[in-house]
Amino acid sequence: QNNSVYNMSHSKGIPELPPLPAATTTEPSELYKLVLKNSYYPPLMQRVSWTLAVPFKEQRYYRSPSDSIANNYTLTARDLKLKDLHKMVPPAMARATLGSANQRAVSPCIHTYSNSLYSDRHSPELGIIYYSDTQPLTPEEQFVVMLQHEEEIHKQEESPSKSDIERYCYYIHNGIQKDMLAPQDKEVKDMILKHIPNHLLTNPNLETLLHSLTEEIQDDYHISLMKNIVDYILMDPAERERLFIGNIPHPFPQRVIRAPVPWHSVYQDIKSWNENHLFTVNPMMLMLQHLWFTEFSDLRFVRTKEMLSGDLPVLPSEFEDLVRRHCMEAHDILQNKWIPTCASLFIDQKERWLHLAPQSDYDSPKQIEEYFASVANLMSLQLREMVINSLEDLLAFFMIHKDGNDFGEPYQEMQFFVPQILIIKLNVEEPKIVFQPLWEDCWNLIYHCFMEILRSSEGLPKVEMQLFPELKKDDPTLRTVKVDESLVSEYVNKTARIFDSNVVGPQKYLNVYKKYSDLLNNRAEQDITDFLKESHSLDDFTKIDSLTKLKKEIASMHVTVPLAMFCLDALKLNEELCNRAQKLKNKLIEFEVDENRELNKRYTYVRIHGYH
Repeated sequence: QNNSVYNMSHSKGIPELPPLPAATTTEPSELYKLVLKNSYYPPLMQRVSWTLAVPFKEQRYYRSPSDSIANNYTLTARDLKLKDLHKMVPPAMARATLGSANQRAVSPCIHTYSNSLYSDRHSPELGIIYYSDTQPLTPEEQFVVMLQHEEEIHKQEESPSKSDIERYCYYIHNGIQKDMLAPQDKEVKDMILKHIPNHLLTNPNLETLLHSLTEEIQDDYHISLMKNIVDYILMDPAERERLFIGNIPHPFPQRVIRAPVPWHSVYQDIKSWNENHLFTVNPMMLMLQHLWFTEFSDLRFVRTKEMLSGDLPVLPSEFEDLVRRHCMEAHDILQNKWIPTCASLFIDQKERWLHLAPQSDYDSPKQIEEYFASVANLMSLQLREMVINSLEDLLAFFMIHKDGNDFGEPYQEMQFFVPQILIIKLNVEEPKIVFQPLWEDCWNLIYHCFMEILRSSEGLPKVEMQLFPELKKDDPTLRTVKVDESLVSEYVNKTARIFDSNVVGPQKYLNVYKKYSDLLNNRAEQDITDFLKESHSLDDFTKIDSLTKLKKEIASMHVTVPLAMFCLDALKLNEELCNRAQKLKNKLIEFEVDENRELNKRYTYVRIHGYH
């Protein structure tokens, strides 16, 4: 059989089973077919194994699954065993050691490539290009360097023969079973479909086309994955020899032109310095940030949302006590939960930073001190963020009444429907009406609320004070916002302007009491006294009716007066004015009763003496 597999393989130097005798008329057995196929196409992967996608070459070794997974695709480590591995140096320590070694042996880095180039970097006699990191290449020069690199690779690798390509394609399409491949992520397909308009996806006439394209995506994914596995296995020269594949097709070169970066070396130096002194890329910094944003970023020293949903308005002393209680609770959470949780992170992840500590009494503690200084800076920034957000929230709490309370005459209660904040009482201090507390005291109370936020953020210990209680430091607490910072004065000044715009209304509302000023300055009482000194008839005592009307008018006045930020409590003032009007009325009535009694006595006396 000149066209038999044996003859074809024999002519190519591929070992093969001899053909069956010509006298045999029976169909070859399945075993013979399998052996025949495996002799011409040696298997690439094991058909039965503990794990998926195990190369066939692994059969000649006895390894545990872990050792096998580690050695399958790593040529340089294929003879290693887990039990033979030594304890690894932590990455950060290894980088530090490498960095110090590099600093001890600094030399200019000169790269050479064989080819021709122009400018002063070109040596036509030797055909060598010289360039350094401090002298950036133009795009044209970079392109020439890439071509040189590709040519050198092509010189070292031969082009694949027709047989190589045929066998290479066979193993890509048939050497790996699809059940050995990791399934494609559903998110990939979803992202592809997101780029297709919805009316095309729901069109029933395009359903067949959509199904075909979906299968094509799946097939392309499988082919790409199988090709990568075959390419990786063929990196082993022994496998290429076993599979009779001398060379594989060269991948299409990927060329990237980079803009000149003369600052590259400076950037590398600064980056290295930051890694060794600021520790911004240390994993613990990311953990601290994650902890803060997931558990504590919404914490505030003053919970203004809770205050708005509570019972407003309140007395100034009650408001101050509420703010102080909120601040105290927030401080307790930071000190008893945030700081200990951060400390527990450092204890659980000590392998990420403990190598920075001095290993003996003779080692310098400078690096570990710089590390925890960076940690303190990060946590201080987080604390400052909370303080600033709390100040902003308190300002926003008062900003609800930023339009003030200057009302138009007459006063309309429904004009101020937003809940007020503070209750201001109206009291009588003859001969005028006063506010309690005074406006100055009221502003001091609001100012102290801002200062209470700043005070509550102080005194929080640094995390190393929790880790090493015996440590003595000059600055053992985290830095926070200071009272003399401009942002604090900015928040306070904005609140002061809001406060001033809300003082106008209460002062203006006192005008409604001007008609009752005689009751406050005792002029009404003096008028009654002067009136009673004169002789009057009974008809002259109409003042009693006027005082009764005045008392009813005062009693019908607003007891509570909403005025934006403030709510005036006029109950005590109105009661005092009513009492004064009642006293004057009683005085008139008592005088009239006494006068009538005297007249009755005279009348009785005349009648008695007239009979005699």
